[in-house]
Amino acid sequence: MSTIIEFRDVSKRFAQRKAVDTVNLKIESGEIFGLVGPNGAGKTTTMRMLVTLLEPDHGEILVDGHSTRRAVSEVRRRIGFMPDSFGVYGDMSVQEYLEFFAACYHVPPFKRPGLIDDLLELVDISHRRDDMVDTLSTGLKQRLGLARVLIHDPGILILDEPASGLDPRARVEIRELLLEVARLGKTIVFSSHILADVAELCTRVGIMENGRLAAVGTLDQLSQNVVPHRLIHISML
Repeated sequence: MSTIIEFRDVSKRFAQRKAVDTVNLKIESGEIFGLVGPNGAGKTTTMRMLVTLLEPDHGEILVDGHSTRRAVSEVRRRIGFMPDSFGVYGDMSVQEYLEFFAACYHVPPFKRPGLIDDLLELVDISHRRDDMVDTLSTGLKQRLGLARVLIHDPGILILDEPASGLDPRARVEIRELLLEVARLGKTIVFSSHILADVAELCTRVGIMENGRLAAVGTLDQLSQNVVPHRLIHISML
């Protein structure tokens, strides 16, 4: 496998607080990589820098060899980003929502009907295509959000807390769906404060603590190398 995402000495500060502190990380093509840690650890800031919504104060991030500072358009073509909040599209139907984003990503009009049919089938909400987005449960909105990030067929999916706010059954369903998407050959990077999510899904895990990447490895490696008496608070739900 080849490196598809690389952080080189990346830091980000807000006023007097260092939200991300000297992160170095390589993620390989085809990985499912989980970024785990408590709220406020720096996960969302790291994600937002990766998808070009924030610029690092120091260091560099490369996506498939392209700098998030100097090649924003190239980076955005290669990624699909699902933030931790859904946005303000409740007055659209599910079908209209996906048609809107297909147009935003310049998907040719003749391709859109078949593409949208395929994505709705993939995330198993074809039966809700004519319903308004506001009428969907949180779990179904997450499924729709996943369909949306796939609309331009990116090679890399960046998902910020994709299971946040879901009940246990819906979290299991989202994990199964992400595994199915990974089998399509996508690289997936997602953040979570729920250890069960990363345990079920990830090839490797990065643990963030106070803005720093405290440890990286498989769960087996992390459990063998944990520092005695060091506590990192992660929810197991």
